Amino acid sequence: MFLYLVHKVLVVDLSKVPILSTAPVSTQKDGPPEYVLNFSDGSLPIQVDYPDPRIFRNCSTYGDRVPGLSWNEFSIHHLGQLEYLENPKQVILEAIFDVIDGEEFYPVAYECGPRADKFVARACKPAIDKLFAQKLCLRLSSGATVEISVQFGVAANRSKQISPPLLISQEVSRLMERLEVHSGVRGVLNLSNFGANPCFKNIVVSLANVATLKHVCNSIYHNDEHFSAVNGFIFANNHMKSVDPLKLFGDIEYGLLDLSENKRVRAKELKLANNPITKGPKYPNNIKALQGNFSMVDGIPYDKLHRTYTPLNYDIDLESDGIRIDWTNKSKLADFEHSEDWHAFLVPDPMHALTETLLFRLFFITANQFLSEIYPCYYKFDGKEHIFLVRNCFEQIAYLVHSCNLEIPIPETVTKVEDPDVCMGPRTIPFYLRMNVSRFKLHHVDPQERITKCIQKCYVAQNQLLKMSDFQANEGLKGLWVHMGSTRILNNILTIISRQFMLNCSEIRLCNNNIFRIDAACVLARMGSLRALDLGLNWINDLEDIKALGELPLKSLRLHGNPLCRKYGLPNDYIQAVKKIFPQLTTLDGVDLSSKPGQAPQKNFLCDIGAYELVGDVFLSNYLREFEQADMRANRLMKYYTEDSIFTMTCNYVMGRSQSFNAQLFKRISKYTKHSRDIKKWSDYTKATNEFHVGLMEIIGVLMELPSVVHDFLSVQTDVMHYNGQSAVIHVTGLMRDDSPTTHNQAELYLAFTRNLVLKVDKQGLGFGKKACRWKISNDHLSIMNPSRKQLEGAFKVCPLPKDRLMAPASEDSLDAKSHKLILFQQLTGLTSPWCTRIVESAEWNFERATKMFLEMKENREIPELAFI
Repeated sequence: MFLYLVHKVLVVDLSKVPILSTAPVSTQKDGPPEYVLNFSDGSLPIQVDYPDPRIFRNCSTYGDRVPGLSWNEFSIHHLGQLEYLENPKQVILEAIFDVIDGEEFYPVAYECGPRADKFVARACKPAIDKLFAQKLCLRLSSGATVEISVQFGVAANRSKQISPPLLISQEVSRLMERLEVHSGVRGVLNLSNFGANPCFKNIVVSLANVATLKHVCNSIYHNDEHFSAVNGFIFANNHMKSVDPLKLFGDIEYGLLDLSENKRVRAKELKLANNPITKGPKYPNNIKALQGNFSMVDGIPYDKLHRTYTPLNYDIDLESDGIRIDWTNKSKLADFEHSEDWHAFLVPDPMHALTETLLFRLFFITANQFLSEIYPCYYKFDGKEHIFLVRNCFEQIAYLVHSCNLEIPIPETVTKVEDPDVCMGPRTIPFYLRMNVSRFKLHHVDPQERITKCIQKCYVAQNQLLKMSDFQANEGLKGLWVHMGSTRILNNILTIISRQFMLNCSEIRLCNNNIFRIDAACVLARMGSLRALDLGLNWINDLEDIKALGELPLKSLRLHGNPLCRKYGLPNDYIQAVKKIFPQLTTLDGVDLSSKPGQAPQKNFLCDIGAYELVGDVFLSNYLREFEQADMRANRLMKYYTEDSIFTMTCNYVMGRSQSFNAQLFKRISKYTKHSRDIKKWSDYTKATNEFHVGLMEIIGVLMELPSVVHDFLSVQTDVMHYNGQSAVIHVTGLMRDDSPTTHNQAELYLAFTRNLVLKVDKQGLGFGKKACRWKISNDHLSIMNPSRKQLEGAFKVCPLPKDRLMAPASEDSLDAKSHKLILFQQLTGLTSPWCTRIVESAEWNFERATKMFLEMKENREIPELAFI
């Protein structure tokens, strides 16, 4: 409480008062009444007598007037426009603290008026400079703009007058003598709503001002008598906008930090890495109050922060916790046979030659697939070692220690060595263990629980489909490795599946899961509705490894992409071998067996089985896919060519044989004939070198000019005419469709093509095992021609979805269901197969949406006559 004591009026003679020309200044003819601020708190009064009548307003400089240590008067001219606000004073102060940005500023004797608020302050030149830099104007959070007027030196500064910094230090000291208990934590310093303390009734104390918060933190830190007893802080409800001053307390681990209800403390990300608060067992729950202030913590979305927890960072010290097991004391391993604690595997790798994925592939190949289940958890690389935790798998640990001698072998990928003088001995990766590094706690990873929850999320009820392709990539398995190549682990997973979906699952997709064999047919036999199983892209080497599944009444089976497929030179041999085990199959690898696919022409002719990967996803398939989009060829195809590569092409497309010969067709074909090198049609043979393209950039330049296309991969046939491990010659034939964006409303243009590719090994000794090699195209010849009648009849009858559509949630239908939809859609619309496929795909296999799309396209005349049967 302060009192204004008016005792006289000061009359100023304007003729004797100098007026500065460098700053807009006003003087008052009849000076304001003098008054005394008496706070009745034992401090000396402040006598306001206005010795300098100049008033600064709406200006950016105060000329030669230097703000000293005297008191200055500030007036905020809001003109009554803030009456609708709940707390106009708080809005004004927040605007001031935003402008002065961390400079000391303590308003004293703040008085709210109907048209203007005023207060005095001293020793605040840096803050005054920043206010003048804004031309003494404040932009409020409400959107309003208010002016400030300043009058310097209105009262002399005397000792024992009110001192805001001193009052703050005294109140901090008082609160430190009265530490509290909050959330079970003792020794908590409660500074919530700090500015509302009664001792600050005559001054404005706001931790929204970073300088004030810094002063508070310094007062805490330098209180030698009580600082050691502080075990936590509550800064709640202080309108704070920065926590930077709190770094003063970073060297000590505290039990509690409460920054809640500080709506001003907001940022996209909060950096807390390597702070003690992140290393306690209660993290991240102990910063839950900050969820509304920050969307990310250390680069991780707040709602996923709990997934980053690992005992390796918070609970375990690998230098001292647990018992080390290495070559010197393997006999001690028996002491831990019945332990249920966590054990740590440590794999030295100072050069970081191993990735996490490669490490676990080698680890699981080494582990015994028939012993106890082993689930590596909480993997991390600390700069010199790979570390992960396991528990409840003593059989496996004993096998890896005693039988494998604490070493992970690197499989040999090449069986013969060109140089007989070079000895390629087996390479191994050593490791050691620390046993019993931590007890298992309730919030730790429980593999069985995690796996069960993830399986539940993989189920698509409307299609009775269980999608477990690449199960390890499931978000719920982060921090846990589940190797389905282990017979015990796979049997466990299949048991969980059969119990949860005994009667309501007709299809299971297990592709791309590193599966070696399946013995648990009796488990799957419980699933009475199971009719389709996808085992593609696994590690199954022989049909004997899945022979047990022959007991199941499967109608559809997919094995494509497994090593066993390489054992059969002809499709018919492959089909017959599968049918011996699964006689009831109607669909194999997505192909209807009733159409006698084994009598179809062979798709891949290989002079050497070693070329199998070249005509698959390793080279050719990838190349054709990356060739399709014209505007991306520069980025995607440069890796296939060298400066010595050669490219030529011919175009023998006869437009007269096309049913839709017109000017548009001529324009589309001309993009190919432009670069055609047909010597038979030349009269001037000096042009023979014009379309002979050599070098990386020249070849890419030509390929960029060719239109975008879509390959019909079902029509593609390959013939590897030469292969010796260092070079290969591949002849490719097939069908493709012109897919230029400018021609989407025109008739379909189908092109038959052949490609003759000469490949050479560009570099060897790649990869971790130093056995991989890189292939480049040495010579590339492309021929374009009219498709045959047989090619057109089967054109794009099976059109695979793009990769970005494969994961779309609306495309959950099985292959049989999609085929049925295409048949119905063709009967309904009368469109040709390619057009049916295009529209239904665009509608993401939603029949109702596809029908609406067809009607709209037909109404807008976007479907040509040739699209109808």
